[in-house]
Amino acid sequence: MNHRDQVLNLLRTQVSNLSEVDDIQRTAEEVAANWANPLSGGQEQTNGLIYGLVQSGKTGVLTATGAIGADEGYKTVIILTSDIDPLYEQTYARAQEAFPGIDILGKKDIKDLESFIQRIKGGTCAIVITKNGSHLRMLIENFKKSSLRGVSCLIIDDEADQASLNTKARRDDGSRSAINELIEEIRSFFHKNTYLQVTATPQALFLQAEEHSFRPKFTILSHPGADYVGGEDFFSDNSLLVHEFPLQDIASLTPGPQPAPSQTIPASLLRALDTFMIAATYKRSSEPTQNCAFLCHVSTKTSDHNHIVSLLRKYKTDLTGSLKSKDQKVVSRLRSAYDDLASTHPPLKQASFDNLLEAVEFFSPGIAVKLVNGQTDEDVAVRSPYNLFVGGNKLGRGVTIKNLLVSYYGRNPRTPQADTVLQHARMYGYRRRDIGLLRLFLPPQLHTVFKAINKMERSLRDLVSSQAAEEFRGIYVEGNLQPTRKNVLVPGAVGVYTAGGSYNPAQVRRDIESSTLTAQIDATLESIPDGEYREFPIETIKRLIGLTQPDPEAAELVWDGLAVAESIGQCANLRNQKTGFVYVDRDRDLVGQRRETQGILTGGEARLVPDTRPAIFMLRTAEKGGRKAAWWPQVRFPAGRYAFAFAI
Repeated sequence: MNHRDQVLNLLRTQVSNLSEVDDIQRTAEEVAANWANPLSGGQEQTNGLIYGLVQSGKTGVLTATGAIGADEGYKTVIILTSDIDPLYEQTYARAQEAFPGIDILGKKDIKDLESFIQRIKGGTCAIVITKNGSHLRMLIENFKKSSLRGVSCLIIDDEADQASLNTKARRDDGSRSAINELIEEIRSFFHKNTYLQVTATPQALFLQAEEHSFRPKFTILSHPGADYVGGEDFFSDNSLLVHEFPLQDIASLTPGPQPAPSQTIPASLLRALDTFMIAATYKRSSEPTQNCAFLCHVSTKTSDHNHIVSLLRKYKTDLTGSLKSKDQKVVSRLRSAYDDLASTHPPLKQASFDNLLEAVEFFSPGIAVKLVNGQTDEDVAVRSPYNLFVGGNKLGRGVTIKNLLVSYYGRNPRTPQADTVLQHARMYGYRRRDIGLLRLFLPPQLHTVFKAINKMERSLRDLVSSQAAEEFRGIYVEGNLQPTRKNVLVPGAVGVYTAGGSYNPAQVRRDIESSTLTAQIDATLESIPDGEYREFPIETIKRLIGLTQPDPEAAELVWDGLAVAESIGQCANLRNQKTGFVYVDRDRDLVGQRRETQGILTGGEARLVPDTRPAIFMLRTAEKGGRKAAWWPQVRFPAGRYAFAFAI
């Protein structure tokens, strides 16, 4: 028997499509092919990333990878989780279920040093612990007292972009945040270790400098199964699952510490709740054991949460009373919700609205309103037919809410961070059979943000899929969206290419060694007359960039041939453009060094080429004195409101 088979057999009982288990196994084996061999002796450490999607079942990959690690010789597996109780309890329970042949230690177990040493030396152990300073310090001290430095260790950091990175990086003075320093100390304690990062939002990881110890040295994509509902389902242009509501509705739900806030429920929240009641009742009518969930996530303030809980309890009371009295206004509201859901879930049309109404009346007294925040011990179990969850950060990352049908979302930061907002997408998950019953209510401003984030995610995963090397991981962002929080990035360590921006090398090599590449470019561009442009495949434009030879001694770290080429490729892919423009001029008297954002054009050539597609202006310098002729490129990104951010 082995640990791998135990996990895979468990997963086969939990998923409806067995091909998903095969995908999980392949992903875990791909990770194992890249980690430090635990039995090879000597000292070795590496770090890598499992890049999944929000609510896509990354835990399955995590446990399968841990099981393979145990089979291949890792004696200690450490699983780091968020310091949020529901997420920790969820991860701990899943580890106990997945590893029946491994001793599982939780955060309480590390408090007994004698027992800890006995268990850790007794065989293969898995330690599930939160990213909490006191817990991590105690764990490190226990390891030191156990004399276990020679033991191999697989460290799996779930939600690795949260808390693990240095939140003092912006100071650029060498200071480290506590959790970041403690994780680094754990990594350095074990002579043989692999630090495996797991997240659906790796923007902050990829924007660390290439040599940074938390920048992944390898990245493995974790792919969702066929039943997964994600960004393309909610945020494609033809999606019918999203309903917008006025941003001002959030104001009445977030009154702060007002002594007597209004008890009026905004019309949009009423509509969302009515939609949930019809959807959940229909689902329960066909699957009597299924309980369903509604999520209201509009604030981080506990006073706001308490106010919303009061409003939801009022909704419950009003609904029960109105249905008993046959209030036609409420019946009409529910009928509108029924009609809306029937437009995307055709089987609902076969269900009697009157029967559903009767069921809503019967079950509505059992509505459970649950507050899940830092001041409560509430969990996210769905024990009642209808579960209305209210909360903030505790519901914002990693926690899975079973049968979540309707979400009402309104977190609206002035400068949204892509990774933070994306982690709030609790509506994603394995819900394909219920897709027509799903709804997301949010303001149009946030709808725009989520659409931009979906494009960013698609672009980044396409890049990882097509480019196995880790040299360039560009992050596409739109509008005022930021890829991640600034406090984890060293100032000046991130480069940006903006919409409509032009970039060029500061100087190009003009020596005999570069002549061969010049000849290749000559052959590619020979059909274009001087002073004219032609349409070329994007791949050809990327190849032209690669063939040019910037002078490394003059570089300003703005022009990076690989970054430029890949950003151009991502840009074209997002716009569904397979071609761009190539402008050519020869025998140019270009000698002096330029700034890398200054441009090399002098005669208004830029206006000759449309700005609707990626463009490269190729100027061939004149051969003069000891200088050979060379091609000097200037790239221009199409107009718009976007940028590509990347680590320099």
